[in-house]
Amino acid sequence: MVKQACGAVIAAPVARAGERVARRVLVYRTIVDAIHGGALPAGARLPSSRQLAAEWGYTRGAVDEAYAQLQAEGLLARRTGDGSYVADLPPRADTPTPANPVLRPVSAAALKVRERMQLYLGPKQKIELPGPAVRNLPLYPRAPMIATFPLDTWRRLIARAYGEEQRSQLNYGDAAGLRALREAIVRHLALARGTPCRPEQVLILNSPTQAVELIARVLLEPGDTVWVEDPGHSSLITLFQALHARVVGVPLDAEGLDVARGRELAPQAAAVYLHPLTQFPLGVRTSTARRAELMQWAESCGAWVIEGNFNDEIAHDGRAPAPLQAMDRSDRVLLLGTLEGIMFPSLRLAYLVVPAKLADLFIAMRGLLGDHSNVGLQQAMAWFIDEGHLSRHLRTLRLLARERGEALRAACMRHLPPWAVLGPLGGGTHACIHLPDEIHDLDIARAVRPEGIIAMALSSVCIGPGLRNGLAIGFGAFEPALIDDAIRRIGLALQTHAAARKGSATSLPAVVRM
Repeated sequence: MVKQACGAVIAAPVARAGERVARRVLVYRTIVDAIHGGALPAGARLPSSRQLAAEWGYTRGAVDEAYAQLQAEGLLARRTGDGSYVADLPPRADTPTPANPVLRPVSAAALKVRERMQLYLGPKQKIELPGPAVRNLPLYPRAPMIATFPLDTWRRLIARAYGEEQRSQLNYGDAAGLRALREAIVRHLALARGTPCRPEQVLILNSPTQAVELIARVLLEPGDTVWVEDPGHSSLITLFQALHARVVGVPLDAEGLDVARGRELAPQAAAVYLHPLTQFPLGVRTSTARRAELMQWAESCGAWVIEGNFNDEIAHDGRAPAPLQAMDRSDRVLLLGTLEGIMFPSLRLAYLVVPAKLADLFIAMRGLLGDHSNVGLQQAMAWFIDEGHLSRHLRTLRLLARERGEALRAACMRHLPPWAVLGPLGGGTHACIHLPDEIHDLDIARAVRPEGIIAMALSSVCIGPGLRNGLAIGFGAFEPALIDDAIRRIGLALQTHAAARKGSATSLPAVVRM
């Protein structure tokens, strides 16, 4: 059915596929589209609400409400006893264009961010930036362990957090976070990692990214140098650069971050960001001696130490060493952690533990940049910790990680050639398969992608060229049978690529990597 207005034909409203929307909204949207599209020019007289409702099979009230909204927005002029007309919209100002207009370029950091996030912005495909559709495919190294999460318990706590007795928490929250959650996190860190801190030192944030931004705003000046692990979280490089810091990649060896190499590259760096327990992607654990060396360097040059906690609670090969914060004698360590890895990614709750003398500065800056995190969510999380649900959930995750890590180890022994070496497994839910230089990791990652397997090429997350060659994979979120099949397919791809080289596949040297 169509409607004629001043010679223009207006199609009746049609809801979009799968859309459930009120009819007044459909009427409103249809007329707005007709006005902006030129089908209803200025001065065009619209049918009466009664007539339009009858012809489109709508209630008159739906059309009246749409007309009233259009009038309130200045798109319709309604004349008593005469009807409704499309209003005369103000003409666009025609200003002359300068002959040689000058436009400042956007920042180089913003261009790097766009390049990195291109997969999310358009059709350009990059294998190392999987979108939501592939994040749960085997063996995606960051796949979350959500299948065993106690959702019924969480649903009950969320309902309780938004109960009538919690109405006051609908108001603005504390910039530092809900006191109950800050206290709960202190208790959790003491039990899980032996971290000494007080609630006054804890800030609740929305993500680790927000924490890094906050640290940069408070502690760094533009142009300051920051050490980051190489390889590591590649998004960190982009983030620090966007915050106008100079990034220096420091390689790792079997004992963790190579402090001596960092001294050579940037002896007076302002900060270092590392994951000493569950380093991503290599899974290397920083030794006690290397931790002491790092702290000694930081104390000698005044550097801040940012200790990342990425799924540290899922470490499953014995008692984890004390955090760097426990070794801190000069109030320079900041502990940055997230609850998403041990809960679920959409939770969007992280925490930052800062030296007591800096707490006021961080809270003030947090209030300026983001105000507060969702208060009801924080309350539910505090109950989840204090009532023992998190401890029980972590026990389940550790058992699964240990079982699936052993399944990965067995699958690698069964299906991979001897020159493909599996790295450490005990530091979380990811590991690396190290390859000889003759077998390019990007080739293998691309070869197994059509098989539905997501393996991250180590070379793609290195700052230094040629630093690493291998595949970063995840095992915590996948059943043993799925792990075995995926490793079998990787093994076939490795053998195929090796056979394509000159000479025998067995001539490749075994690599010895951590």
